[in-house]
Amino acid sequence: MNVEITGRHVVITPAIRTYVLQRLRKFAKILGEDINFHVIVDVEKKRQTAEILLKSKLLDLTGKGQTDDMYNSIVLAIEKLERQALKHKSKMVEGKRQRAKAKTTASRMVSEPSSPQAEASSSNRIREEDVQRKPMTVEEAVMELNHSDDSFIVFRNPDSGSVNVLYRRKDGILGLIRP
Repeated sequence: MNVEITGRHVVITPAIRTYVLQRLRKFAKILGEDINFHVIVDVEKKRQTAEILLKSKLLDLTGKGQTDDMYNSIVLAIEKLERQALKHKSKMVEGKRQRAKAKTTASRMVSEPSSPQAEASSSNRIREEDVQRKPMTVEEAVMELNHSDDSFIVFRNPDSGSVNVLYRRKDGILGLIRP
């Protein structure tokens, strides 16, 4: 962490220098150690301004505070910088999470085999499907199965509250599995 302090119309006292250095330490936790700061302290009549420029590999930030007290101006500038740094860091973390989530969902997605040889070589592949449906009676499930190309349907029976499976056998007759 490299800090350069410049005073315009004001002498930088050791108290101001230690105060600034103490306050800027928290940025090492947020953005790492490779950070450069340029703190510009300015006094014009009763207006005391502190402007802090942060430069790192990833981003450049600026925070400015202006009050009638130099220490309060420094605090305002640092708070603005901290908000910006935390916002940037949360975007980076969220981007990593999104990429990781996309990577895991892409690895879970399995393409359907297109030929019998590919089907034989991919016997260990599983196709997952998450479906949430409303509870339906056996008659509704029969109609749903007749309208779909699937060989079975899983549904919750509203009368018993249990999960049932309705399936089409090879001879064309429908079978029902109840717990």
